[in-house]
Amino acid sequence: MKCRSVGGRLMTGVCILGLSFAGTPARVAGDTFKQSAELGKKTAKTSDDVDRYVAQLDKTEQALASVSQAQSKDLKKRYESFSKEIDSLEEVQKQATSDIEQMKSTGSEYFSAWGTSIAQMSNPELKQASSERRSKIIKDHDNLVVSLNDIGSDLQPFMSNLHDLKAFMETDLSPENIAKAGGMIRKSQSDALALKGKIDGAQSTLKQFLSEAPK
Repeated sequence: MKCRSVGGRLMTGVCILGLSFAGTPARVAGDTFKQSAELGKKTAKTSDDVDRYVAQLDKTEQALASVSQAQSKDLKKRYESFSKEIDSLEEVQKQATSDIEQMKSTGSEYFSAWGTSIAQMSNPELKQASSERRSKIIKDHDNLVVSLNDIGSDLQPFMSNLHDLKAFMETDLSPENIAKAGGMIRKSQSDALALKGKIDGAQSTLKQFLSEAPK
C-alpha cells in the first residue's frame, strides 16, 4: 500500500491506519504460532519433571523402608539417607509444581491468541474448522489440568506424613522406636503407590496432549 501526500493530513492518517490494519493479522498469527510452540515446550518440561518426581519418590520410599529394616549400628546412616531423600523430593516437587502452573498460564495465553486469530478470519469454513479444533484442544487441556490438580491435592498430606516420620524417628533412633512407626511407614508406602497410580494416569494424559496439540 502506497501513501501519497495528496489530501494532506487526512490522507496521511488514513494511510497510517491502513498500514496498521494490514499488519495486524500477520502479527496475531505470529503470536499464536509462538504461543503454540511455548505451550508444547512447557508441557514437555512438565512431563519430564513429573517423571523425575516419580523417580525421587521411589528413592525416598526405598530409603524409608531401609530405615525400618535397619539394625542399631545402621540406623543413623540410613536415617540420614532418608532425610536427604525427603529434601530432594521436596525440591523436585517444587519444580514440577512450578512447571505445571507455567503450563496452565501458557495454555491460557495460547487459547486467547488463537481465539483472536479466528475472529480475524473471513472464510466461514476455515473459521469453523479452526474453532472446532480449538475447542477440542481446550477440552484436552482442561482434562489434563484436572488430572494434575487431583495429584496436587494429595502431595501436601503425603509430604506432611513423611516429615512426621522424620521428626518422630530423629528423637530416638532405636529399633524399638522405629518399630512404633511401623504403621505410619506402611501407610506412607501405600499412599506412595496410590500417588504413583494417579501420576501414571496424568502422565498418559500429558503425553497424549503433547502428541495431539498443534505444533
